[in-house]
Amino acid sequence: MKRYVGLLLLTVTLCCVSALEMQPDRSPRIVNGLNAPNTPFNVYVLYLNSGNSGFYGGGSLISDRHVLTAAQNIAGFVRWEVGLGSTVFGQLNMQVSTQAIAHPSFNMANRANDIGFIILPQPVTFSALISPIQLPIPGRNLPYENEEGMVVGFGFNTIGGQTRSDFLKVGYQRAISDSRCVGIYQITVPNHFCAEDGLQRSNVCNGDLGAGFVVSERRIDTLVGVASLITASCDSNTPTGYTRISQYRQWIRDNTGV
Repeated sequence: MKRYVGLLLLTVTLCCVSALEMQPDRSPRIVNGLNAPNTPFNVYVLYLNSGNSGFYGGGSLISDRHVLTAAQNIAGFVRWEVGLGSTVFGQLNMQVSTQAIAHPSFNMANRANDIGFIILPQPVTFSALISPIQLPIPGRNLPYENEEGMVVGFGFNTIGGQTRSDFLKVGYQRAISDSRCVGIYQITVPNHFCAEDGLQRSNVCNGDLGAGFVVSERRIDTLVGVASLITASCDSNTPTGYTRISQYRQWIRDNTGV
């Protein structure tokens, strides 16, 4: 994941991805989160440039061929290894893609229009472990202020951490007011929103950007945000900034058919 203060590039080789031992349920995580339950839409994303350098983040399966993620995980990169179908990192089903599209108006400096999608080389077969998540109904500007949502990821699991989590972690946050959000990040509302966990202080960290913010809309899990902005240290007291998917609903439909 890239930190908000700048792009973090690490040399990554695919052979380094290996199965790891399970950790206790209350071990350090997404930053004050918990071990996640089965989350069949969640996608791990390793993104690489032409020099085989890059980092990793998250994404959400929205069809049998499309993974919605942050544009910052796409722009400037040429290859994406995506993992689906497990909450255990070493048991993910992997595909390698060379096709992805970032929003044409994405601005890396302020994360404007930080949304895009990866095109899988082979359609996935849906099952209890792999299935797409619903997108917002056009015209519904979700999430509402103070609405609770969840975010999952394999990212760094301690403040200032340097290693990804072996197991998928989940945190629960509530959307805050647009006025507070604008005071924290240089964003345009309603294209972005912010959310925080005022109790357990769970928060997105490095390796989680691009992950989805999910709410229960009419009792159906609905993807409403894409993790876009964090502080450099994954400070658990600072809200996460998300791209608001409802603002890009037509663009997604025009480009993916979803």
